[in-house]
Amino acid sequence: MRKMLEWIAALVVLGFCMMLMTRIPALGLSEAKFCGSCHAMDYEVSTYSHSSHAREANCGDCHDPHGLVTGSMYAAYTGSRDVYRVVTNTTPAEIRTTSLSKKVIQNNCLRCHGDIMGDIGDTSKNGGAYCFQCHRNIVHPK
Repeated sequence: MRKMLEWIAALVVLGFCMMLMTRIPALGLSEAKFCGSCHAMDYEVSTYSHSSHAREANCGDCHDPHGLVTGSMYAAYTGSRDVYRVVTNTTPAEIRTTSLSKKVIQNNCLRCHGDIMGDIGDTSKNGGAYCFQCHRNIVHPK
């Protein structure tokens, strides 16, 4: 029993370390080059590459939470989901944001553009619009 618990603990630690690897910049797992390696993301990477955000931010800056653990967990989850969809050929024809990803993107808009948003506040509160609903054409037009 002790040996099995040691193996489980080792696997948990290994899994946690692998999850944290999603946040190592040198691996480029948040970069458009990596995200664009999947044909399903061609349009998104193309529109991002021609946007003003391409000079200042990578895909993960907008689409992942910025905490080390929360960002790693979210990137590992969404990355695993995306790989599963590609392998099983179940990638949706139109990639849409989930409720959780909308909140992540909104928080990242506020984090980067806090100076502008300081006077306005979080536009999504009380049923309001997310930043990207009005400013969608800045990065991904559709």
